[in-house]
Amino acid sequence: MKRVILLLVCTLVVVQTHAQQTLFRKVKASFRHLTENHKDTFQLDDGPYERPFVNTGKTTPQLVIAGEESAQVDSVYPFDISIYQQIVAVKAGDSSEQDITVLYSSERPYVGVLIDNKANGARYQYFADFVHASRLSMTAINSVGSGEKGKLDLEAVSPVYPGEADYLERLHKTGRTAEIAGILCEEYAFDAGTLADTSGTAILVSAHTWLPAKLHELFGGYIHIPEPYRQQLSEKEVSPLAMPLAAELLYSDGTVVSTSTTTIILAEPRNVRTADILIPVKRHS
Repeated sequence: MKRVILLLVCTLVVVQTHAQQTLFRKVKASFRHLTENHKDTFQLDDGPYERPFVNTGKTTPQLVIAGEESAQVDSVYPFDISIYQQIVAVKAGDSSEQDITVLYSSERPYVGVLIDNKANGARYQYFADFVHASRLSMTAINSVGSGEKGKLDLEAVSPVYPGEADYLERLHKTGRTAEIAGILCEEYAFDAGTLADTSGTAILVSAHTWLPAKLHELFGGYIHIPEPYRQQLSEKEVSPLAMPLAAELLYSDGTVVSTSTTTIILAEPRNVRTADILIPVKRHS
């Protein structure tokens, strides 16, 4: 079965010039794709992470979350591990940037990804909750957002950021290692060998990505992931929960997309509210 990109729902983050109308049209289409029926026996549970949210802004943000189950706009996810990253896309001398925050928990099987697009102010959030077998994806521009909540399916997860081609199945371990921000990483790569025809849609030609060698040492909550997820993860050469700490992707139109990790902070508890996607917050410095 064709793998669905974990974060494809927010295709805006690489291409700087997308209009808002185009953005939401693509987001809506991706949501429909992600909500295809999956056969499993999990029952969604909103969980014990709701608490009142008070908007102190002068305007009233609008947020609609739909999907297989409704989600509270005041939902709160607890994390204590933050990985701060930057992605830079360069094409013909022009570049665009986005800030990424990957969130893990040392005690609970929760994963989060927050993305801020510097070009157009768009924001994206993704949460995987293995306790309640649920996932939540949200996108917002100018304090107006939408999102979708559904059952967590590892077949729809891969260590790929929005706007990137899903290359998980093509990656193979090269045997090379490197230490990135104090974390031992292994290189996974693939190379198509030649550039494709540039007259059409750009496709991914090669990828070199560095993933944590022992994810459980960085993501302590990994050991609490329940079955059948644990077995599914053990069968995969590349863990779909290991977001790259560094990567370089080359596309057929000459675009180079580079991911770098600037800071990793451990043992610093933080509660991430889903409603925060509507209100820009100051990024860690």
